[in-house]
Amino acid sequence: MDIRLPGLIPALVLGLAAGLVFGSVAPSHADHELPKPPPLWSPLDDVERLALTEVPDGMVPVPGGPFLMGSDPKFDRAAGPQELPQHQVYVDAFSIDRYEVSNVNYLRFVLAAGAAWPHYWRAQPFPDKMAKHPVIGVSWREADAYCRWRGARLPTEAEWEKAARGEDGRMFPWGNEPAGWIKSNIAHPGSKRGAKYPPLANVDRYDNGVSPYGVHQLAGNVSEWVSDWFDPEYYRRQENRNPQGPASGQDKVFRGGSWNEDPEVARSAGRNSGGLDHWSYLTGFRCATSGESGRQLSSIDPGILRNADR
Repeated sequence: MDIRLPGLIPALVLGLAAGLVFGSVAPSHADHELPKPPPLWSPLDDVERLALTEVPDGMVPVPGGPFLMGSDPKFDRAAGPQELPQHQVYVDAFSIDRYEVSNVNYLRFVLAAGAAWPHYWRAQPFPDKMAKHPVIGVSWREADAYCRWRGARLPTEAEWEKAARGEDGRMFPWGNEPAGWIKSNIAHPGSKRGAKYPPLANVDRYDNGVSPYGVHQLAGNVSEWVSDWFDPEYYRRQENRNPQGPASGQDKVFRGGSWNEDPEVARSAGRNSGGLDHWSYLTGFRCATSGESGRQLSSIDPGILRNADR
């Protein structure tokens, strides 16, 4: 092919021109040789968007000191034998999540750590209106893994109970009066029990039902896993300083009652239990740390989420 160019054109321009014609200058490709661009929308895009949703979080400090743990049947008619005897316990300072772990909080863990999606999530995995609901369908093992990923841990039974009731032995976080509609998400006459998706409340609801330390929903909404093995007779040992629960067991303790249980189940001293792999639409969790510093949730790098594998 004969190309005639004026003699005054610099050699560099000539070389570039020849490269464009003959393909001798690399790299230049036709559009059809480029990789296909990614689709404008994919399910993962929506998952990333949900994971970046702003949700309430943070921890509150609980000072070290004694409190009344367990129940006095002369004062609390609903007291069960596993709550006896009532005894004074000293707990070192610690911090605990102000709110239950939300769907968004747990989604960040799933994307960053490659953990399994909990039960009740769908392909979306949940609508925007459920972003601030507490995560449910999470086993004790999964709750423990989440807290460890965050650099935290599940609270002990004693820490949880102190955070819920303070030092004076009150029956509920707000005092001794029965649970009401405006203070907690607990079953009442007319409640929607057995709903297809639980009628959960956002984790930051019920400001007037918080504990003495400002912790939300330690009664109702979802019951919460703690670190201890369950022993119905453990209180008889009179472990009165930073009790950790039995050294071993079959079941782990969960506390606080749920949206689908009667108010007496949500009393701050109430104790229930389930296996390590037990999960339920009634149960969620929150995390704790030792000391009063209260490590906050770490910020989420959008790049990590984009590269995460569902």
